[in-house]
Parts: sequence; C-alpha cells; structure tokens
Amino acid sequence: MSLSLPRIRRKVKPWSQVKSTRGRKKRIKTQGFACPNVRCAYFGVRDALVHALVGNGKRGKHKHIQTLRCQACKCSFSSRRNTPLYYLKTAPDRVEMCLWLLAEGVDVSVLVRFTGHVDATVTRWLLRAGGHGERLHEVLFVDLQLAYIQVDEMKAPIVGNKRTNWLWLAIDPLTKIVPALRIGSRKTDDAMYFVHQLVGHLAEECIPAFTSDGLRQYFYALTAHFGHWKYPDKQWKWLVSDALLYGQLIKRRNKRKSDRRPFTITRMMWGRRWQLFTLLLELGFRATIQTAFIERLNLTIRQGVAPLGRRTWSLAKSNEYLLLHVHWWRTYYHFSRTHESLRVRVPGLRRRYRQRTPAIAAGLTHRIWSVGDILHLPLVPQGGTC
Repeated sequence: MSLSLPRIRRKVKPWSQVKSTRGRKKRIKTQGFACPNVRCAYFGVRDALVHALVGNGKRGKHKHIQTLRCQACKCSFSSRRNTPLYYLKTAPDRVEMCLWLLAEGVDVSVLVRFTGHVDATVTRWLLRAGGHGERLHEVLFVDLQLAYIQVDEMKAPIVGNKRTNWLWLAIDPLTKIVPALRIGSRKTDDAMYFVHQLVGHLAEECIPAFTSDGLRQYFYALTAHFGHWKYPDKQWKWLVSDALLYGQLIKRRNKRKSDRRPFTITRMMWGRRWQLFTLLLELGFRATIQTAFIERLNLTIRQGVAPLGRRTWSLAKSNEYLLLHVHWWRTYYHFSRTHESLRVRVPGLRRRYRQRTPAIAAGLTHRIWSVGDILHLPLVPQGGTC
C-alpha cells in the first residue's frame, strides 16, 4: 500500500502581497518554519518572505517556547514542531549537553549516573536526534560532485547477535564528508544497497574514483551502478562506464612463522592505473592506491560512538539503535565538529586560521553549527522536504 503525501505548492503568491499593508512589522524570525496545515496554500513553504507565519506568544512552564500562527489559515503550532525537542519537558540545555557528550564518545550509562535521568529518557533523546540527523542528511546532501571516494567496513557488535555485523562507510578525502553508511553483513546484497545509497547522493553525471580494501563485493556493486544498457545485435548488454576508476589495497601477512610482518598488494579492478594516479595528483594526493582517510575515519567514529569502541562494555542493543546513534554522530561530525585538516589560513586576522567543518568545506553551510542549532532546526516530514 503506497502512502500518498501532500504536495507543496511552490508557485504561491507571497503573503506580504496578499495582506493589508497596515499593522506593525514582524519581530519574530520565522525563516525555516512552515505551516503544518495540509489544506493551507502555504503548507510546507519555509521562506519567510513568502509564508504567512507570525509570532503568537510563548508557552511552557517558564514561557520559553515560541508559538507561531499562520495568518492564512489561522493554524497555531509550536516552534518545536518537527524537531527532536517536540513535547519534551526537559530543559533544552540539558538535552543539548547529553547529545553533545553522546557524540563525543560518552556512554549512555555514564549520562544516567551524571544527570539522574533514567536510561529510557536518554535513549529517547538519542533516537530522536538520530532520526532528525538522518532526515537532515537526506535533505542537504544531494547532487554532490565528488571526484574521489574511499570506502571500507568495520565491525559493529550487537548484544545477543551471533552474526557479525559490519558498518559500511564512505568518505570524500577532500571535504571529509561521509555521504553514505549502512549496517549489515558483508554480502553482495549489502554492498549493492550501500553503493545504491551512495549513488543517490551524487549528481546525475558524477562518476568518482574509488579505492577500498580487498573485499570483492565492492567490484560487483560499483560496476553494476556506473554504466548503461546497450542493445547491440538485438541483445541487451550492460556496459560499465569508461570513466569509472577503482583500485584495491589488499593487506597480507607472510605465512612463515619466522616472519609474520604484514605487506600490501595493490591492484586495479577497473580502469587504468595511470589514469587513477593522474587524478590523485590533480587532487593533491600521492600517486598510490591507499585507504588512509577511511581508516582514520574508522578511528574517529570509534572515539565518537561508544558502542563501536574496541574492548568496550557499551554494546548496542539492536541494529536500529546503533544506526541512529551513528546518524547522530555523523550530523554532529558534519556541522559541529571542526576538522584540523580543513582549516584555512586567513592573513591579517588575529587568529591565523579559520576553523571549518566538513559541511563548510562541502559548501553546504557558511558557519559552525551548535548542537542547539541542529535540534531547533525544523524539518517538514513531506517526502524529505526541509
């Protein structure tokens, strides 16, 4: 059964041209909010110059929650609607602090002892923030132009799960963004789903170069997604794109007991080696097949997500819980956590360097977001429309 979603009217006359010019000017900022009434002509319109939203007083125990009102349909709603803070009685500062610590590697049990909240409360905040971060990623990370991507997978232990789970990750070494992730096994179906999710965030004609470890499932998934069908000799044939470049770095150990030192082997799975090296030199990297950036991301995520740390008691209870925790960490990593390698030198300032996040480097925002900025950002749940 398909779910029919209401459509947002993009071509609608601005409310400032409809209403009378009399009356006092707006004082409450309504940019980013939208009317939730499906029957309203301004449903889902987030532009403050178009929609008909105005302030309508404050509510709550301490009168700190702003209420908005649509002048077109007379609908009133809270400014926390479509945010993780909706219907939460706890102070937003405490929720922000807990979520900030959860993205920095602190376990839920530590926060339970520190704040006095029960485990279910802190977990509810984390799951809400994870779902919010996932929707934000689907909205903003679209039509990406990426020239080079490294992919890898790491173990993701689950309590009571006998089957080994893996966290699939992809990183752009230039901007350090993580365009796709998935939790599952290491089978071909999981590789297909992971690459399909990655392709969904890329621009239509974008075909990046790839490097990975020796897992062969990547080859099947990449060659199945980057190509086109052709009908020569009255028979359909799938042709892999000539623009695809894919190399693997295979790690081995000597079989002799006297010498167990590791060594590596590189091989091109698709394309020419000199073409890949030329691209890497143009991007500012060394002319070699390597996975250093994705391996460093694995260490960063182990330090930021407690259930993924090595030799830890903080194991996740389910795949869904761990996935939402990782989604929240990725949102914090993209918008709030500055990356030292992304800083740029600005002459003439007291501070010689300007700190940047991966989202700033990718051109998705121009400033560093706080955790409160992420939690107070409303996302209209209408087909992924923000």
